[in-house]
Amino acid sequence: MKRVLALVILMVGTATSGMAGLRYAEATAPTSLNPMLVADMPSLRSTELMYEGLVSPPIAGEVEPALAKSWSISPDESSVTFNLRSDVKWHDGTPFTAQDVIFTIEAGKDPRTATALGAQFEAFELVEAPDDHTVVVNFRRNVLNPLLYFDFKILPAHGFPEGYVAAEAAIESPIGTGPFKYKEWTHAGEIKFTRNANYDRGNTGGIKEVEVSPVPDDNIRNELLRYGAVDLLPQVRPKDIPAFEELTSVRLYPYSTLSYSYLGLNFRDNPLLRMRVFRQALISGIDREEMLKAHYGNRGTIISGPFPPASWAYNFDVKPWPHDRRRAEALLDEAGVSDTDGDGIREFEGSPVSLRIVSLAQSEVQKAVVLDLQQQLKNLGIGADVRFMEPMAWKKAVFEDHDFDMVLAEWTFDNSVNIYTLFHSTQSGPNQNNFGGYANADTDRLLDDSRDAANSEMLRALYGELHKQLHNELPYLFLWSLNRYAAISSRIENVRLHPFYFFSYIADWTEK
Repeated sequence: MKRVLALVILMVGTATSGMAGLRYAEATAPTSLNPMLVADMPSLRSTELMYEGLVSPPIAGEVEPALAKSWSISPDESSVTFNLRSDVKWHDGTPFTAQDVIFTIEAGKDPRTATALGAQFEAFELVEAPDDHTVVVNFRRNVLNPLLYFDFKILPAHGFPEGYVAAEAAIESPIGTGPFKYKEWTHAGEIKFTRNANYDRGNTGGIKEVEVSPVPDDNIRNELLRYGAVDLLPQVRPKDIPAFEELTSVRLYPYSTLSYSYLGLNFRDNPLLRMRVFRQALISGIDREEMLKAHYGNRGTIISGPFPPASWAYNFDVKPWPHDRRRAEALLDEAGVSDTDGDGIREFEGSPVSLRIVSLAQSEVQKAVVLDLQQQLKNLGIGADVRFMEPMAWKKAVFEDHDFDMVLAEWTFDNSVNIYTLFHSTQSGPNQNNFGGYANADTDRLLDDSRDAANSEMLRALYGELHKQLHNELPYLFLWSLNRYAAISSRIENVRLHPFYFFSYIADWTEK
């Protein structure tokens, strides 16, 4: 362990020697630097350094100017007119104009664009530019809080002459308008960014360079921060919090992410997973309380449905499924999944039952959770073939090839906690968020109604019904929502974190 740590410190130290700036470590490398294509939090955090939206990321439903300096909403809230800044340039020196906004929205709606944000862009009927610095966006239908639909980042029209955003645009020479410019993506996986000299929307004496390094081992990441080889860990394990609290060289920053962990299920190929009674047997047979205690020091909350408990949409009247081994076994028998030959392995229609579980090779604690799950399934008489995968391979297996039965993953939401793309039957194509292919007419109806809700009270009621519906249906095995802390070197000052768009305020950070 010590030798590995020394080698990693040497590697990071060599890469960043003489560098004044911010160095941070992720459990896995970003898979994309294109905000239209991101499907993981390391990628999202990196894009926050480079790109901007028309408005700032929302906090409690409120936004501030960004690329748009002002706006007006039509009386019936069917359209928004944005007045754009005229002094902004892309990182390559090209002026930012209304055509970039038009391109971004039209590309987001284009079925050739490999984005999971398609349903968000589908809300827009028409986008027009009366001049280079004015954009009018018309909605297909009346929506609640129109400005919250504009949390997406703007892409440069001149960077995509084909008119849409292809999957291979994930890595190639990204160009934004944000506070940092892309510099290099090394063979070792480090990504380097330099300050955008033309960016004037922040502290001009702030951080000059940023570098992110993939370090899969949780313990090594901790030691890198402890010894100053990196300055920031976006997420620390709950059990490591007491040790960091004792260090004067490190500060802990709590942030209330609207997130939860889940086991996603693939409804396409496995007939057992399409049986609700089998899914209910699984959620009854898995001891989530013990897993939360063993792997996260009980710093979190067991959840009962599709919304994070810190959100306004969570229905606290719906209680989590209790751990009940006997009930799980009875439900498995009801589903026709029985150990007919007494070998400890249950069969279904004459064949041993086994599930293919995929997970990111992201961290030691996540691996431990998956192996714990594997053992708990074995105790129920269900086999489990576990595959730990690197980010690009995982993304392809889950979002493109749908080559899994069960996947351990996490969703992080903005304030709208919109779950339409996760569970609506129309959102199950390649690179879409309903990667399990879940389809239920009642769920579709509630999701459609939620998009047409006339006011916030109606939306809350519909989301409450959705919570009940999906708690019983179990398109996912809903696990827990964790308490989040970032650990940051004390030499980095004026730190403010966004609960979802982590680096939103990095332009104002400073360093000693």
